[in-house]
Amino acid sequence: MTVLIKRYANRKLYNTDTSRYITLKGIALLIEQGAEVRVVDNETGEDITSVALSQILVDNERAQRAVPRTLLSDLIQKGGDALYGALKRGVGDAQDGIGDLQKNVRRAIRNREEEAQRWRETLGSARADWDEMVHGAVERVFRALDLPRRSDIEALNENLERVAAALEKLDGERDADGSGIHEPARRAAGDD
Repeated sequence: MTVLIKRYANRKLYNTDTSRYITLKGIALLIEQGAEVRVVDNETGEDITSVALSQILVDNERAQRAVPRTLLSDLIQKGGDALYGALKRGVGDAQDGIGDLQKNVRRAIRNREEEAQRWRETLGSARADWDEMVHGAVERVFRALDLPRRSDIEALNENLERVAAALEKLDGERDADGSGIHEPARRAAGDD
């Protein structure tokens, strides 16, 4: 909704919405708050909004709320095209800022992914180191307690297999001579 401001012959400004007089600073505050303002000459009905806004710009310059000189010069030289150009440059700058922000976010994500990969690689090699440390510790415990290791048990199994094979061979020889006692066993017993 547009706020209608009337300017009287004595140059006083009257806000028809609030039914009160208003200053140029008050109009500037309305605009800063996002209100759309229309200023008309009370006697002629002529729209003098641009004159009022120009006065606000001059007052702001005096109050050192500096409006860039190039914008003011362009406004005087080119009229509305200057304002459009300034807005276009501002939007372009904002787009550049958004582009930079996107690049920075992408770079941060890429860096996080690279860091995560480095951690996975580090943990992978650490796991191998960990396995080797645990295996070494278990070996030391077995040696300290004089417990048999897998290689000891495998060697024992091989010896048992050889003994079992030798016993089977002896049983076969004993059964072959029919005496039930193998010859070396008879000699040992003194049966010669």
